[in-house]
Amino acid sequence: MDLPSATSPSSAAAAAVAPRRPLVAVLPFTPGGDEDASLRLLGNDIADLLRERLGQDAALQAILISSDFLAKAPPHAVELICRELGIGFLISGQCHAGPRASVYVELTDTRDWHIRWARFFRGTAHTLLAEDGAEMGQLVANLRRELVAQRRR
Repeated sequence: MDLPSATSPSSAAAAAVAPRRPLVAVLPFTPGGDEDASLRLLGNDIADLLRERLGQDAALQAILISSDFLAKAPPHAVELICRELGIGFLISGQCHAGPRASVYVELTDTRDWHIRWARFFRGTAHTLLAEDGAEMGQLVANLRRELVAQRRR
C-alpha cells in the first residue's frame, strides 16, 4: 500500500485546511529604571518560563527572542522579526525594584501594535517562578484566553 507523500495533493489540502496555531514571541523582560543585574536575571527567568509554559499549549506556538540578540539589534528589529516570521502576538514586560520585585506584563497584537492585555504584579514577581507554578499558571491561562479571543476576531 502506498502512503501519500508530503507533496501529494491530499496532504497539501490537509495542510491548507488545518488551522494555524498563533505564533507568540516572548521578549526578555527588561529592568525598569535602574540597570540592576538581579532584575535583568529575574526578567530573563520569567520570560523563559513563560515561553516554556506557553509552548506546552497545543493551541499555541511560542518562541523566545534572545536578550543577546536584542542588545545588538536596532530598535526596529523586533517589528521586522515579527513581520518576517509571521508572529501575531508579542509578550513583553518590565521588572521593577522595591522591597519586593514587581513585574509588568503586556500582550501586543503585531497587526496594529496595540496592547490587548496587561497586568502589573505588584511585589509578587518572584511568585511567578515559584515551584508550585500557581501564579505562572494563572498568567498563562489569562494570556491564552486573550490569544484565543483575539484569534476569533
